[in-house]
Amino acid sequence: SYVWNLENPNYPEQDLMPQSPLCCLEYNNKDHNVLVGGSYNGLVAHWDVRKGSQPVDTSPIEKSHRDPVYQISWLASKTGTECASVSTDGQVLWWDTRKLGEPVESLPLVPKGAEADSLLGGVSLEYSEVGGPTKFMVGTEQGIVLMCNRKAKNPSDRIGTSYVGHHGPVYSIQRNPFFPKFFLTIGDWTARIWMEDIKTPIMTTMYHQNYLTAGCWSPTRPGV
Repeated sequence: SYVWNLENPNYPEQDLMPQSPLCCLEYNNKDHNVLVGGSYNGLVAHWDVRKGSQPVDTSPIEKSHRDPVYQISWLASKTGTECASVSTDGQVLWWDTRKLGEPVESLPLVPKGAEADSLLGGVSLEYSEVGGPTKFMVGTEQGIVLMCNRKAKNPSDRIGTSYVGHHGPVYSIQRNPFFPKFFLTIGDWTARIWMEDIKTPIMTTMYHQNYLTAGCWSPTRPGV
């Protein structure tokens, strides 16, 4: 992966050299020299661009995801070193980049009331400050969006409502930055807008001719 400077579009400023191809990469919100990435082989690695192209630390294979890490997010923590990753192996793992020897915590993606072996594969993660520090959402390969709470009092309540709507993987999920109860999902041939309290979408675009793979809200206009 490359880090670019817009003023010099011909050559990247820096190469990042992971052990396995990266599927996702995120800048740290507090320190712009630090990045965390998820690899195709399931490993999580973090870089400090001041220290060169090689990762500062990488998670060990036996403690990592068993499938590609499709999304990773920094969390709003005091230390600024915590992140969460999601993979099609059916797990959300929480990490502290100061010590990537093993995940801090894990959550299997089993919908409420389902059998323990009916794992859903995660492909997208919505972990934003507008949703609150412990609430997050996961879009799955099976077209279902799971509303989760990391700090639920009862462990069985960590996965709450399931929103069933897409015919294929939910590739993109984002809360509205102005009205966090509303969120957008992208999957198959449509974009759908949901409200947390309602299990069916409140708005669906027409079925487009081509597959949709990403979407986002405008940061300045709530309805765009």
